Amino acid sequence: MRGRGADSHHEIQLKQDEFVLNPPYVPEDNLTGCYVLSFEIPEHFNNRDLFIDFAGVESCFYLWLNGKFVGYSQDSKLNASFDITDYIQTGQNHLAVQVMRFGAGSYLEDQDYWHLSGIFRDVLIYAKPRMRIHDYKIETLFPGDYDNAELAVTVYPNNQASCYGEAHVRLSLYDHDRELVTQFETPKFADFRSYLQDNYVAKVKQTIKSPQLWSDEIPYLYKLVLEMIDPDGNVVDIESANVGFREISIDNTGILKMNGKRLIIRGTNLHAFCPETGRVVSTEYMSEQIKIMKSLNINAVRTSHYPHAVEWYDLCDELGIYVVDEANIETHGIGGQLSASPEWTHAYMERAARMVLRDKNHPSIILWSLGNESGYGANHAAMYGWIKEYDKTRYVQYESLNPPANISDIMAPMYPQKDWIVECMTSSVDLRPFIMCEYAYAKSNSNGNFKEFWDLIYKFPRFQGGFIWDFQDKALVRHDESGNKKYVYGGAFQEEIIDPAPDMCLNGIVFPDLTLKPAAYEIKNVQAPVQIDYVKRHYDVPGIKSYRIYNHYTHRDLSHLDIGWELVCDGKVVENGTLPRLHTPAGAIEGLQAPYDPTKVSGEAFLNFYACLNEDTYYANKGTCIYACQVELKDSVHEIHTGDIQSGSLAYEEAANRIHIYNENTNVVFSKETAEFISVRYNNQDYFTGGANNFYRPPTGIDAGVPGETLNYADDWRSLGLDSDQKEIKRIRVYAAPASVIIQVHVLYHGCIETRTEYAIGGKGIEITNTVVNNANVDTLPRIGLSFTFPAAWKSIKWYGRGPWENYADRKTAALVGIYESSVKEQHVPYIVPVECGGKEDVRYLYVSADDRKVKVTSAGHFHFDIHQHSIGQYNNAAYEDELGTSDSVFLHIDYKHAGLGGDTGWTKNIHDEYKIEKGIYVYKITLEIVD
Repeated sequence: MRGRGADSHHEIQLKQDEFVLNPPYVPEDNLTGCYVLSFEIPEHFNNRDLFIDFAGVESCFYLWLNGKFVGYSQDSKLNASFDITDYIQTGQNHLAVQVMRFGAGSYLEDQDYWHLSGIFRDVLIYAKPRMRIHDYKIETLFPGDYDNAELAVTVYPNNQASCYGEAHVRLSLYDHDRELVTQFETPKFADFRSYLQDNYVAKVKQTIKSPQLWSDEIPYLYKLVLEMIDPDGNVVDIESANVGFREISIDNTGILKMNGKRLIIRGTNLHAFCPETGRVVSTEYMSEQIKIMKSLNINAVRTSHYPHAVEWYDLCDELGIYVVDEANIETHGIGGQLSASPEWTHAYMERAARMVLRDKNHPSIILWSLGNESGYGANHAAMYGWIKEYDKTRYVQYESLNPPANISDIMAPMYPQKDWIVECMTSSVDLRPFIMCEYAYAKSNSNGNFKEFWDLIYKFPRFQGGFIWDFQDKALVRHDESGNKKYVYGGAFQEEIIDPAPDMCLNGIVFPDLTLKPAAYEIKNVQAPVQIDYVKRHYDVPGIKSYRIYNHYTHRDLSHLDIGWELVCDGKVVENGTLPRLHTPAGAIEGLQAPYDPTKVSGEAFLNFYACLNEDTYYANKGTCIYACQVELKDSVHEIHTGDIQSGSLAYEEAANRIHIYNENTNVVFSKETAEFISVRYNNQDYFTGGANNFYRPPTGIDAGVPGETLNYADDWRSLGLDSDQKEIKRIRVYAAPASVIIQVHVLYHGCIETRTEYAIGGKGIEITNTVVNNANVDTLPRIGLSFTFPAAWKSIKWYGRGPWENYADRKTAALVGIYESSVKEQHVPYIVPVECGGKEDVRYLYVSADDRKVKVTSAGHFHFDIHQHSIGQYNNAAYEDELGTSDSVFLHIDYKHAGLGGDTGWTKNIHDEYKIEKGIYVYKITLEIVD
């Protein structure tokens, strides 16, 4: 990427301060790039028609060849082809292209993304014979069941060639192994005549018996070869295309089906983007993206918000990804006024028709989309009507303002609320399939509440999934003077326009380098096509299997999976095995018998199930787990151990500003000025400091929302002062107890959160009992807990709780309860903007270690923790990871409650009520025990 003129993600490309919004006019000051090239035409191009094809140019361009004007194009995301036969000369030819940043089409291309101008896809010069196939359309039709299909082919000849009507086409269909399935020929084109319809256009059908069906699960492709044969019997032109036999239908109950089966969309939105090359995306990179999608159980992509390169659709055909192909129309900056304007009808129609004409033969495309966020009007109805008449094998969707059925066959809302989804599902007023075109906003540390959507998808047949926003963080690469690579977001290039939330493009379930964010594991597990649950019964019934496995595949049985199990007691595996091979049909439920030995059950016991591939695939190796499930066994009991802090008697001395507790092995100093431990030493070694109440977290991207435009949690928290040390110490009292010293502290934080904390200091640790009265006038506190600081040498952790990856109250089903070990360094999650990260839920105990020293953290109930090499303040103030600075400490946060992450949208307060920390009284106990 070179040159000037990049704009970061924003919703309004054409702002008033740049030029007056007056379509179709653009500013006179219009950044322009000029490209020139000299080339020679090879001899074998002689006596043929020559064409030049620009696969993608943003935003518009003029073309000259040998000094003569050839043409103009302004749909930046579709191929622009020009016939240059009359412009070519013998020997050297000189090509000139003038690319402008703005054109009239810019009003229709106001997407939320990086605006990067220039030539970004391939430019190809090719030659074709005058007598040639001009275009062709392939359709697979199923007049009855799926035992037989009709291969319907329409061939358009070049009607400028002499005697073209006497030519015909031979069609050969080959299977996946390149074996000929059938061969047939059209009559000559002149034989195709009908009154007031296409003349000289060949339309033929051939019955294919027992075809292999195409789907995302088994993307079986045939190859169709079309040969144009001239009047003398010579083959003069050849075209070929992949063919997938599949049928998309909507039944009378409003369910979208693939080959007669209910289709579940496990989708993601995808911008055509690569951090190193911007809008230039190689085929290899696309293939890697699909590989990761498939490994995450993603089966569909919406090409937000424009058609992608043709190579993308070839890969989706081959590898099995359903595609919603979206027209390059978004009028965000100017609203919906153009959508009803007859002056713009042709522009709308051309973008839709050209997309369909280019991509029509790809079996992976199941829906056409009329664009994004442009309101709706007569122009959308016109696009819908043309597409539905031209392509009767697919359906059309459009989301903006929930348009009626004459514009969209699908209810395709973005970011719907659960209550509204239920209302739609229980109403008979509108029985269209319901597929969310955008949901689960993945900005930063997000994707809370994801399971709640999928509970409804499995409950309501007409609710058929959706497309996550979105797949990949869209950061660009910038190199420093030493050549080091850094991923950057809005404002990094001193752009002329920057979104109010500069990091708004960082909203993928994977990082810019395609490595997984922790939320990706939750998404993978929740939407996996196999699920297992346990039917709770009051008593065991002989012969009744309480465990059930659900096959949510559309066509495959479960024979490609091995179902493993393990009995886990108090975090340790005591027995494991593999179930007999299952052949559960697609859409079916089968009972499971878990063959563990009941006599081995002790303590807190879980039965874990794992569904793993039993053969290699292109996206994952044999043994890869595609789904995991954990069921707590009935009658299992977790023995609570709150720690033993007592060891010998203690003395204390109280001064004006501190309290000193000591014996021969213990030396603890508590500050009366800060209500924190200044020093905690055992056996002449430093352990930790701190222990103060903590109610703040470094805001996530969802917490921060859109600053200055909407209400958001982060602004509320900072207004309250939660990010600062605002406290009024009301009272501190100390007294001796048997084998411990008690310090009672009464503090008012931020004028509205009152705490009464009792620290019991013993010879082997500290027991903390806390009562928190939250009267803060905010929707939720980020957390209620305590913070401690350890020296840098405390590098190792071991915990019994959810893991191994980061998890939070509303995003934890994929993180199974177990015993895990890690380092403090590994708890940092490298979000591009440093935020709250590394949390662990439902923790029973935690060990923090430095060589031979250990501290064990326990609680009367489950707790949440995170531990990092940087403080909350360092995270809070850093715009990039390299701005975190250095630290010689380790910061441990133990939370009685930690608020959920939210993630329904990226610009509203959307932590669900059950995951909030609202006004009320909270009482908890935490113990830090010194372990010998």
